[in-house]
Amino acid sequence: MFITILAFAFVFTTFALAHEFGHFAVGKAMGVKVHEFSIGFGPRAIRFRLGETVYSLRLLPLGAFVKFGGVDKPEDPAEEIAPDDARSFTNKSVPARALIIAAGPVMNFVAAFVLFSVVFLGFGVPTVQVKDVIKGSRAELAGLKARDRIILIDDQRVDGVADVRERIMAHPGESMSLTVLRDGVERTIQVTPAKDPETGSGVIGVVLEEPWVRASIIDALGTGARYTVNMSRSLVVALGRMITGRMKAEVAGPIGIAQMVGESARLGLFNLLFLAAVLNVNLGLLNLLPIPVLDGGWLLFLVIEALRRRPLNQDQEAFARLIGMAVLMLILLFATFSDIMRLVRIS
Repeated sequence: MFITILAFAFVFTTFALAHEFGHFAVGKAMGVKVHEFSIGFGPRAIRFRLGETVYSLRLLPLGAFVKFGGVDKPEDPAEEIAPDDARSFTNKSVPARALIIAAGPVMNFVAAFVLFSVVFLGFGVPTVQVKDVIKGSRAELAGLKARDRIILIDDQRVDGVADVRERIMAHPGESMSLTVLRDGVERTIQVTPAKDPETGSGVIGVVLEEPWVRASIIDALGTGARYTVNMSRSLVVALGRMITGRMKAEVAGPIGIAQMVGESARLGLFNLLFLAAVLNVNLGLLNLLPIPVLDGGWLLFLVIEALRRRPLNQDQEAFARLIGMAVLMLILLFATFSDIMRLVRIS
């Protein structure tokens, strides 16, 4: 339990620190006054000031926060800035404020890229290998064999078994070009996935495995970048399918995330770093949803302000945030219920 708590604090802090640092760095660059940048919550353990900004480390290492002039109250009332101060966040242009808000989720994707790259450099990169070929399947007819290593699909690099499966599932009835490595020689094989009668997805009839191999720094960085992009794209597609009812809604709440973190921590540091990267992608995308109280909601308000040439009034914004909070609570309740039901099924 203690290891799980420490691991959860580490994973959550990587997300929150990257996110808030994005807001902080771009806000500073845009000339916004920053009252405080803090890692953690609760009483301060360490505090120092550089210029007009207080930097602090707090006792509860569960997150981070940044206080902007014109939006957040400073600890010392004497440091409050006037409403017409040019350093106020609210007095910056719509594009400047949009950049500051978007920088949070963007930094989560940057953090995911860094974490993925560290894992791939230290542990190796995943490859996709054919473990078995089902007799009479499209794969056997096309000439795929066990131990073939799939390196390209339609001349694009593949990143793990999940990536290969997703591409095959997305193209039923369409010819695909698979570049495989067999006995050290590259071969190109044309295969047309059959259409699964139950799901409508493409299948070719192979069992895949994912051996990991050592990689250079360049390969690790390239794989880290592709993993970040591909995972983001896959999550957007999955979200679209869930919204349109083509896919069962599967989400993890705090209980599920804590369980995954605990399992990853027991498997070792690289597994924990990989999960931290995955969660940075997931939570970065979540924050971009156009729900008031999330960064996506802030961006939606700014779009409305740009179109109307004036911001929403305080009552309108407060009502929108109330609705957003209700939606977020419903999502959290559904996720927690799903976590509990998974635990019940497991037990």
